[in-house]
Amino acid sequence: MELIAVVGDGCVEIEDQIDDLVVGDGSDTDRYVTTSSHPDEPLADALNMAEVWAAAGENRVELISL
Repeated sequence: MELIAVVGDGCVEIEDQIDDLVVGDGSDTDRYVTTSSHPDEPLADALNMAEVWAAAGENRVELISL
């Protein structure tokens, strides 16, 4: 996983929690993921950003709704 983009109510806090869980204090350089939060954007815009991000490789975008 290279990118986690979070959309909707509370997305800024959720992004911070993901950073804390995955990256922690940053001392383990093997634990890295790019995160982004989109509190005032429609889901379609965040998906478009993720698709552009994934276009550089053979990755795909997967939408997970909670």
